[in-house]
Amino acid sequence: MRNLRVANRYAKALLGLAEENNFSEQAFADMKLVCSAFQESKELKTVLKSPIVRISKKLNIINAIFKGRIHEVSLRYLNIITRKKRASLIEGIAYEFQKIHKQRLDIETVTLITAGTIDETLNKKALEISHQLTPRTRIEFNKTIDPEIVGGFILRVGDMQYDASVKTKLAKLKKHLIEL
Repeated sequence: MRNLRVANRYAKALLGLAEENNFSEQAFADMKLVCSAFQESKELKTVLKSPIVRISKKLNIINAIFKGRIHEVSLRYLNIITRKKRASLIEGIAYEFQKIHKQRLDIETVTLITAGTIDETLNKKALEISHQLTPRTRIEFNKTIDPEIVGGFILRVGDMQYDASVKTKLAKLKKHLIEL
């Protein structure tokens, strides 16, 4: 995403507005919904970024999608951003808002990749390792299934990765046997 610095400033402004009006948790949920709408629809991204599409049309689209689904103040904020010809930044603003909000609540988002379903033992082990890899007190998992890792799990915390997958262990064993 381009213009993340500008989007970060707008996100901070929205967070300040949300905290001032005591709806920061609702604003967080709203921005999650906005992000998911952009992830699901390439057309939405294209229309909002297009300089050819009129602002009134963009406002109608935003209101049609989000009215009644997000807090009134969040919707007004998106409308203001659109009127100021910054609609192309809305996805970045939503992403940055979530990031800033999680930092304030001391939450780390960890990606957990497994070969199949996650049982309670695996979940506890992943949580334990995550706490060792990050100073944050609260851990939030993004769980993904990748059958190619065969078994075990992979944890991604920020720019670090803890690989306890069977695929990696087999690759290390193969390399060791070839070197012999």
